[in-house]
Amino acid sequence: AALAAVSSAQYTGPCSNNACGTQGLPCPRGYLCVPYPSFNPADRKGCTCSY
Repeated sequence: AALAAVSSAQYTGPCSNNACGTQGLPCPRGYLCVPYPSFNPADRKGCTCSY
């Protein structure tokens, strides 16, 4: 069960404003790179730019 929780917590791609999501692209000015669909690491599937 612990192994499943760890694998689901990994997001696809980097999760910073300078490199966000599967493409690793910088977020536009005024946007933040946030985890989705949940901030809970166990439910996180990826990261995306959001305002």
